[in-house]
Amino acid sequence: MFDTVKGTSRAVTNDNIQKPKGACVGPGDTVLVCSMAKNSIVHLTVDGDILCTYHVDMQMPYTLCMKNDGSRLVVSGCKKRMKKLMMYTLS
Repeated sequence: MFDTVKGTSRAVTNDNIQKPKGACVGPGDTVLVCSMAKNSIVHLTVDGDILCTYHVDMQMPYTLCMKNDGSRLVVSGCKKRMKKLMMYTLS
């Protein structure tokens, strides 16, 4: 994680983050990252602390985006012959 205001960086290491790929802004100043090797999405604070890990029903999630109001999350996978696009409604 790199803080452009403070000019500092911090390595985020955790077994839940394996082969990180796509990332996007999450709800409430958080970050969502695809953990491709774990078939999950990791939810982090802007400081790099892990809030939660969400398993997704696809192999190798690769990219994601969230609707501006935080109500929907779209995730796509990249495994050959198993490509998926999933939309989650968040409450």
